[in-house]
Parts: sequence; C-alpha cells; structure tokens
Amino acid sequence: MGPMPLLQSESNSKIRLFGDKIIVACTGAAGLSQRLYAHVEGALNGNAFTGNKVHESTTNVTRRFLEDCHKSFVPRQGSQGLGFGALMGAYIAGEPRLVEYATTDFQPELKEDRNFYVSMGSGQQLADPFLAFISRVLWHDKPPSIEDGKLGVYWALDHTCRLAPGGVGGAIKLAVLSQGSGSWKAELLEQVGEQAQYVSELEAHIAKFSRTTVEEAESSVPPIPEPAPEPNA
Repeated sequence: MGPMPLLQSESNSKIRLFGDKIIVACTGAAGLSQRLYAHVEGALNGNAFTGNKVHESTTNVTRRFLEDCHKSFVPRQGSQGLGFGALMGAYIAGEPRLVEYATTDFQPELKEDRNFYVSMGSGQQLADPFLAFISRVLWHDKPPSIEDGKLGVYWALDHTCRLAPGGVGGAIKLAVLSQGSGSWKAELLEQVGEQAQYVSELEAHIAKFSRTTVEEAESSVPPIPEPAPEPNA
C-alpha cells in the first residue's frame, strides 16, 4: 500500500499528529475536534493501535467519541447526523491505513483497493471529482508515490480553494504518513512551495496544449468488418 496523504485547508487546529504513526484531520465544530483528539490520545495510550485487528482499532475511537457525545447531549442535525467527521491515517496491524469517520454517524470506513482516496468538508463536491481526475491521470488509479501523492493532494486543495463559493480557504497544510528506514512516520509539512510551483507549471503546460498535432496526424480508415455468415437453413 502506498503513502497516505491527508489534507487540510484551514488552520492547523483541525489537523493533528499523535505519536509518530497517526494523523487526524477533522471537519465540523472545533469543540468536537478537541474532544476527538482527546479520545484518539486515550486510544493511543491504551494501546488500541498496537494489536493485529483493524476493526477493533478503528471502532475503539468511534466508541469513545460517540459515548462522549451521548453523555453530553451533543445535538444531531437531522439527516446530517452529527455534522462532524474525520479522516485518520494510521499504521495499524502492520500496514498504513486510511480511515474515514463519516459525518452522519461517525462510523469508520477503510479506504482501500481502487477507493483509496477521500475528501471531506464543505468543499467536497468540488474536491471529489477533481480527485477522481487526478487518480486517473496522475496516479493511474493506484496508490501514488510520496511525491505524486503530495502533488495530487495539493492540486486538489488548490483547485477547491479557488473555486469554492465560501467556507474553504486559508493556508494549505499537508500531512504525510510514509515509510523510511523500515519504519512508518507521520509528518506535517510546513512548506508546500514546491507543490505550488509544480501545480502552476502543470496548469501552464495544459493551457499551452494545441490540437494541431492531433489534427495533422495521419489518420487511417478503420477496416470494414466482414459480414456475418448466413445461418444454416
């Protein structure tokens, strides 16, 4: 499995690193983010992420958080449920995992196979189709390398921040869970100037695309298919 880039376009208050193997990014009320961070810390201190069972590790966080919400009467927002969700990149059961905690019920879903990326928050309607484009064109529909992952995630965030009518903005933050010297490590990247430059050059290159080469290329007439044999009388 490839690297796990998580993204956040707001201030650093909604993205946190725990130990050296867990990244959490939230969307929704800041107060609920603070509660979740406390429960992730509690799960980490309780060795919830050291076992070999992914289900127990991911649902441990769900149980802790929802019990807290229930006890303190956190209101639900109709069909939107809690209106609060999170993404977690963590090294669990010998592999890096990307987990989505849904904004409706905060139930965990592992992102894997061809569904290895996810976006969340007010810019999701813009980010989702653009991430699908990036996955097809840049990542070739498989988990990317570290550098391609950072480039693609930055591009999706930049695109979303530029086009969102409101509610998405601020400095772009990237956090990466990557493997080095045999161990996995979570890291918050403070500098994203390189990714910004790559995106600027990539978009300028696309803008210079000309159909002339395609239109002037030699074309060949497709062969006429042979008629199907007559059926037996």
